[in-house]
Amino acid sequence: MRIATMATCCAAGLLLTLADDAAASGFQLKEQSSSKLGNAFAGAGSSGDDASILFYNPAGIALFDTPQGQAGMSLISPHSEIDISAATDGTGGTMSGGEGGDAGSLAGVPSAYLVAPLTDNVNVGLAINVPFGLSTSYDDGWAGRYHAITSDLKTVSVSGVASLKINDKLSIGGGPYVTYAKARLTNAIDFGTICVGSIGVGTCSALGALPQQADGKVDLQGDDWGMGATAGLLYEPVKGTRIGFSWRSQVKLSVQGDADFDVPSNASVLTSAGTFTDSDATTTVTLPETIGLSVHHDINEEFSVMGDVVWTAWSRFEELRFVFDNPAQPDNVTAENWNDTFFVSLGATWRPDENWTLRTGVAYDQSPVDDNFRTPRIPDADRYWIALGADYEVDERWKVSAGYTHIFVDNASLDQSSAAAGTLRGEYEGSIDILTLGATLRF
Repeated sequence: MRIATMATCCAAGLLLTLADDAAASGFQLKEQSSSKLGNAFAGAGSSGDDASILFYNPAGIALFDTPQGQAGMSLISPHSEIDISAATDGTGGTMSGGEGGDAGSLAGVPSAYLVAPLTDNVNVGLAINVPFGLSTSYDDGWAGRYHAITSDLKTVSVSGVASLKINDKLSIGGGPYVTYAKARLTNAIDFGTICVGSIGVGTCSALGALPQQADGKVDLQGDDWGMGATAGLLYEPVKGTRIGFSWRSQVKLSVQGDADFDVPSNASVLTSAGTFTDSDATTTVTLPETIGLSVHHDINEEFSVMGDVVWTAWSRFEELRFVFDNPAQPDNVTAENWNDTFFVSLGATWRPDENWTLRTGVAYDQSPVDDNFRTPRIPDADRYWIALGADYEVDERWKVSAGYTHIFVDNASLDQSSAAAGTLRGEYEGSIDILTLGATLRF
């Protein structure tokens, strides 16, 4: 049982844990609009600059009286490095290896939309988005290798929505969406520490399986489909002032996959009880719901201001529980205890002529992670955004959009320990740069 317990400790955190360097806090991706990135997503649920409002507030597609499509790509370049102050193995010995390098990974986040009116009062829309994801990767031999090496999540959501214009001031909208998630997570296993704790120093020394001398690896891959729904309303009390309210539901995923163990020959004795053998594994993850309030106001024909407040129910992520099909390995539970968060943004838009629209915005993005529960897979911290962007009307049919955002990430302390992985302490520093490009076609 001691071997089995330590084996599951090695897999703690191997879930869709989900990219610590995602461009929004937690593992959320807000980059669903090539135009609104320039406003730091202020007014995303009320401005109606293009069909991307579908993701942020489905009632907003009621603003369009002709069919249009919009597609965009955001390139996200995260930077995340740890300054390690202490690292020990499970027996207290100083860890070998470096600080892991830059854990951030360049990633592209695409989005696509199609909106069309059915009648004077009813519009429909289709969207393809990547709402959660990105990845982190450390050097294989780094000092925190028993805690994490690779964490990779990919998601795709497809939404179908409809809007109804109640009158000239009020519209409502909503519809279902389906989400597919695929994850891969790895970390090294210190079979030397497990051997000493289970068999004894003498036997393990004879086998050549002392701490940090018999490293193996676990690789978990899994996927699942989930269903959700989105709804919203858009109210225009006076011409040029719009208020949007939106909701996007949680999605529950039962991620099923394979846990593959790589056991070195000098530690193969540890598999005699059935542990550390390849097995199916399952874990349940809830992607959180969001509630948003968005305001857009036209000061005049040239200038507009806008703002957004979005609440995310990250408190759904209370624990990470693994269930292995192999009966020799009991369930493993890791406390996460995340907190609900707010994203607050303010933006402004200037239209100097009929072709150009210039944008800017700032935002505060609250982290759901407490210092006591931060891990090297998700070293999340509060973030501060500054954004610039521009649209250019090529002609009556075509518009192109571009934007740039820099995100300042607070330094974040790490203090993690377990019987099998040892202790890892340090401080992360990071930042994120985002470049986006998109185009709108009006039919």
